[in-house]
Amino acid sequence: MTYKIEGKYFELSNEDAAEIRKNMKDFDISMDDAARMFFEDWEYIPAGSKVKIERVKDLQTKKEYAKAEKPRNAKPRERKVDETKGNLLAGCRVYLEGKGANVIAVKTETEINFEYEGASYTLKLTKHRAPK
Repeated sequence: MTYKIEGKYFELSNEDAAEIRKNMKDFDISMDDAARMFFEDWEYIPAGSKVKIERVKDLQTKKEYAKAEKPRNAKPRERKVDETKGNLLAGCRVYLEGKGANVIAVKTETEINFEYEGASYTLKLTKHRAPK
């Protein structure tokens, strides 16, 4: 629990909050009166004073995160080679070159970039998962 007294914030521990709840039960008083009794007993405020005691929502502390020196995924992952896709793209490349296309680049088992009759094209091959 956090209280504001004359512009100062007091954050109470669990034991202090338990003492306030105990006083509420023992003396059959409100939480405001029990808090005033607590602060007077522990001499945060003078006894019998008319100081305003206000309960506020708990103060939220800003979390600070440290930056790591090395990247998170430091180890390289080994990629699986798909022979079937490689063979299909090799066949597509032979067909395109036979039609008179100029093959510019072949990305590993994924796509072929080529030019045909002055226009630029990309042929991308995607392997779908088997249905469940």
